[in-house]
Amino acid sequence: MTRGPKPKKAIVKAGRIATGRGFVLNISLTPGFFTDLLLFTGMQIVFIRVMRIRIHACDPKDIERMFKEAIHGLRNVPMSPVVCREIHVLAPWGAWQYFRIDDDRVIEVRRDGSPLTRSG
Repeated sequence: MTRGPKPKKAIVKAGRIATGRGFVLNISLTPGFFTDLLLFTGMQIVFIRVMRIRIHACDPKDIERMFKEAIHGLRNVPMSPVVCREIHVLAPWGAWQYFRIDDDRVIEVRRDGSPLTRSG
């Protein structure tokens, strides 16, 4: 699912949403970068990859399966207390989902980057 042209409109929309968390730099057209956006918050730099999806991926395991190549690329960015990696996913009907990419797992997060807790 990572093949094809970059989702330019989705990247712009994701950038607008991310400005609610801090300063955003669109690097999607910069050669040598695997990410689309850099988000500078008060405490972190977030490397963001923006993807389009045709279904609602309600589970992080779905994201791991569908975006294996993108996740592998993000995992090349070294993690630290001040560096975070995320995938922002846009469905055709306009719904967004956000996922933090750790070294060993994918976690769904809210728009503000805080972990999404699921009951059940």
